[in-house]
Amino acid sequence: MKDKLYQKSGMVIMHLARVFMTKKKGDRIETVSEYEKELGFARGTIQNALSVLKTEGAVTLESRGHIGTYVVDIDYKMVWMFTGIDFIMGAMPLPYSKLYEGFATGLYKSAESHSVDLNMAYVRGATVRIQMLLKGAYDFVVVSRLAAKQAIADGLELEIGLQFAERTYLSEHVILFADSTKTKIEDGMTIGLDPKSIDQSVITKALCEGKQVKLVEMPYNQIVHSIQSQTIDAGVWNLDEIKEKEYNIPFQRITDNAAFTEASAAVILTSKNNKGINNILKEMIQSDIVLDYQRKVVSYEIDPSY
Repeated sequence: MKDKLYQKSGMVIMHLARVFMTKKKGDRIETVSEYEKELGFARGTIQNALSVLKTEGAVTLESRGHIGTYVVDIDYKMVWMFTGIDFIMGAMPLPYSKLYEGFATGLYKSAESHSVDLNMAYVRGATVRIQMLLKGAYDFVVVSRLAAKQAIADGLELEIGLQFAERTYLSEHVILFADSTKTKIEDGMTIGLDPKSIDQSVITKALCEGKQVKLVEMPYNQIVHSIQSQTIDAGVWNLDEIKEKEYNIPFQRITDNAAFTEASAAVILTSKNNKGINNILKEMIQSDIVLDYQRKVVSYEIDPSY
């Protein structure tokens, strides 16, 4: 099928396929004359490109006379094959927990079942992942619902493509303490803060609000060591890693803010400038497949594969 992309009308086919990735059933498409002006190709070449997409079953169109031509049906998986884009690139947190390993495994297995070539990068810090997404390095990133909503509220050109339930990103955040007698953040404490982690930063600042504490910026992965060495007094951390690595560190669950539960829910975040990517993601990423593999990895039924 991709051989057609190397024919004379190949560039037009790719362009139209990318346009159709942004369409949905019932949408009106541009006229051949409008495409002719936009692309600078002959009318016959554009008509041939449309014919290829229709003949291959990528899109079904209906002419409604003077009111225009409309999309009756669209196969995003098929359309994607004509875009000339060979693979989808995503990014998620470093897979240091079974939940992350299971989620990564589920993403790959779901994409594989839909014959989509998925490649994942593993990058620490939601802020970094989002910045790279906006720069076009990734087609999507995995972050928590809390981080996604915060980034969108900050005015970034992002949108949530897919959402998953609570405890799919992590089980919960807790507060670690250097002093086992402590159960809450108190005045005079030194607290670890990772500005590159939206979740950790938002939760930490909320817990410290109104208290006379010192916030010390440090990478998220240094917080445990800093507490063990008593360089800091407390820090917010992922409970999954504490349990799985069997850290002997006192911690306290965070129960006084229901909004923090949004930090446990995974979402797929995309750039508004990458039009149409959400349509193919909704085709290739089936939440039931992802979560089934995640469950099996977490329960040690299968080995992670990512």
